[in-house]
Amino acid sequence: MKRKLKHKISESLEMPKEVVLDIPCIRIIGTEEVEIENHKGIVEYNSNIVRVSSNIGTIQIKGENFIIKEISQDSIVLSGKVENVKLSNE
Repeated sequence: MKRKLKHKISESLEMPKEVVLDIPCIRIIGTEEVEIENHKGIVEYNSNIVRVSSNIGTIQIKGENFIIKEISQDSIVLSGKVENVKLSNE
């Protein structure tokens, strides 16, 4: 019920849903970069896999040569060769 109300508010105010609903926004730029906004922290990180916690589950990015290009309380930018992005409700 609360989520539906927030959804309607975001539509009526023309605000981005990810901001109002506090859900992640994932942008994939080609096969070289991933940006995740509204994250809850890094769960796992190495050069081949990155797992990030969010309000709707864990975001898993697989690939090669990952580096954290930018990180803040609100967003993470990864660069490297992106092969797979998966969301799981763990």
